Amino acid sequence: MNSNPADSAGMTQLVRYVLTIDNMCAPDCAVWVREQLTGLGLVVDRVVVGEAEVATAHANGPDLKTIQAALEVGGYQLVRAVTKVG
Repeated sequence: MNSNPADSAGMTQLVRYVLTIDNMCAPDCAVWVREQLTGLGLVVDRVVVGEAEVATAHANGPDLKTIQAALEVGGYQLVRAVTKVG
């Protein structure tokens, strides 16, 4: 049986989240947030004060409730999340 790489390319879509995070006001906060998001298995593209951009290629990657719970451990609140698929 022949396998076409183009056939398997559509099996997993990249899911990207742009997260707005409240109470994240200093560079050391960004370090903690990055560690938590990485610990969830997310690829962290960018973390700045008040915002993070992350991605996962896993269909069973962490959902927004899981991300929110991880942030709340450090006293941060997920205010908004924009999800982009593809």
